[in-house]
Amino acid sequence: MKTSETRSGQLVMVFIFVRLVVATAFRMVFPFLPALARGLGVSIEAVAGAVSARSALGILGPPLGALADMRGRKRLMVAALVVFGLGLLAVGIWPTYAVFFMGLLISGGATVVIDSSVHATLGDQIPYAQRGRATALVELGWSLAFVAGIPLVAINMARSGWSAPFIWLGLAGLLAGGLVGWVVPHSRPSSASWQELRHGLGEIFSYSALMGLVLALMMTLGNQVVSIVFGIWMEDSFGLKLEQLGAASMVIGLAGLGGVGCAVLVTDLIGKRMAIGLGLLVNAAACLALPLLRSHLWGALAVLFIFYLSFEFAITSLLPLMTTLSTHARGVFMAATLAAFSLGDSLGALLGPWLIHSGLITNVLFTVAINICGLLLLGLFVRPVERIEPI
Repeated sequence: MKTSETRSGQLVMVFIFVRLVVATAFRMVFPFLPALARGLGVSIEAVAGAVSARSALGILGPPLGALADMRGRKRLMVAALVVFGLGLLAVGIWPTYAVFFMGLLISGGATVVIDSSVHATLGDQIPYAQRGRATALVELGWSLAFVAGIPLVAINMARSGWSAPFIWLGLAGLLAGGLVGWVVPHSRPSSASWQELRHGLGEIFSYSALMGLVLALMMTLGNQVVSIVFGIWMEDSFGLKLEQLGAASMVIGLAGLGGVGCAVLVTDLIGKRMAIGLGLLVNAAACLALPLLRSHLWGALAVLFIFYLSFEFAITSLLPLMTTLSTHARGVFMAATLAAFSLGDSLGALLGPWLIHSGLITNVLFTVAINICGLLLLGLFVRPVERIEPI
């Protein structure tokens, strides 16, 4: 038992580092959207278009998840981290819009593979009753990206130019690939043949699983519609500069840590579905309060803290639930889940800058409507295959 717990602990620690690196690279474009546009000499819409294209690549996740189910998650994860690192290094070495666009596409496609493999591996290795806690601990990497990674990016950009962070993030991606190769255990492929895989794929087309994917899309869409304009709104409303935006991003990171902490303590206790519903309700309430605080910086930061805490709590609680909706093709389904996240991100990246032309109130009302629809889907249709917790 001790050996098993030690291995699980090592697995979680490596995955925390992987998530920290990947999340820093993925999320840093949002608070620094104006700075990246200025550095590249293009419009904000052009950078947002690159972000949207990156997110849309999540659609490639399911076929790669099928490959992981048949050939092993570890091998694919290491390869994806190497590709991820090289894509970011290319942007740092050749800082042009064309390379930036391609670098975002390459690293974004690799990110889908990395994240789906991480969560599928947790589903394989961690019992469902403890999976919420393990998933929440791994998601610490996302929160630490805002607490440590994004402020470092801000300082590095301010001192060395907008492209400088891509160098050390690319190297960190290569290091993460080495750690995964060293620490993550080899496991038997969940589907030894195409026939076994096709049998498992039938679960994905069950009504509950499909509604789970729609819920995943809606949750990230609602969050992204606000997140993509976070930097723009803070600059316009409070005149924040680059390093101040980095400091403001620490609030988001602390909120993420709070959401993860709540998930560690609460999700397994009250049940994954109840936790998701609670997160969506609090998130909607925070949205409604945000436009009222346009002239109150500290109040706005406090509401943003609640907004991101509730989202992180809800999304972290959703991930272990999703691992139960297809147990025989888990790699494919978790890749499909992250593809739904990516599609939601992509749609939100397109809609957010367009909606804010009518004021932030339009963005937040859209997000509130999405959250309400998500609550209805969760309550009526999304049920775990494994009947381990109360409905």
